[in-house]
Amino acid sequence: MTLLLPSTYDKDSFVIGSANEKALGWLERWPDWPLPFKGLNLYGPSGSGKTHLSYLWAGRGEAVALNNLSHFDQDQFLETQHVVLDDFGVSGYYDDTAVFHLLNYISSVSGTLLIISPYPVAQYKTSLSDLRSRLRSLAAQEIDLPDDGLLKAVLAKHFTDRQCTVSEQVLNYIVKRMERSFSAAQQLSAEIDALALSRKVPVSLTIARQVLDSFKVKLI
Repeated sequence: MTLLLPSTYDKDSFVIGSANEKALGWLERWPDWPLPFKGLNLYGPSGSGKTHLSYLWAGRGEAVALNNLSHFDQDQFLETQHVVLDDFGVSGYYDDTAVFHLLNYISSVSGTLLIISPYPVAQYKTSLSDLRSRLRSLAAQEIDLPDDGLLKAVLAKHFTDRQCTVSEQVLNYIVKRMERSFSAAQQLSAEIDALALSRKVPVSLTIARQVLDSFKVKLI
């Protein structure tokens, strides 16, 4: 099963920094993940780029990517031995019995599993002791929120992709005041570029400030 990557999740849009390089290293070592069960848990806060990494891995391994699983149907996985479970641990998204059957299936076909979650799956609370044991056996890697340097690089790339010239002063101003997430960087760059184009002026501190102020209102 070939997974078509959303344009925002392609390899060219991924910027490497101290917050994500270890996680990327794990994915690049695939399929040489630790035995006996080849699985990896990437965990960290929202906006840290976990889903982007999972799509890169899914595209490379022709994996099926899920963000919920209410029951296990083996026919759903006949075309692939590799599976991503995104947003794992979010209440109501996954049925424990279905996940347990999925893990058993992946093990039986020598497949691989990537679990994306806000916290380590070793801490996942379930009444199924076998599932709890299997989750605790997974290799795990934390991915943190981007630091200033990484956020700045991501912003600069988004602006460059839009053929929008932005000064170092404006980039530094945005980074110091924005929400610390990759999704915010993407949205901010789009709205700043759109506002500058609508006024037919270059991106300036004034333009950046107005968009940032509107973001604060949205958050409230």
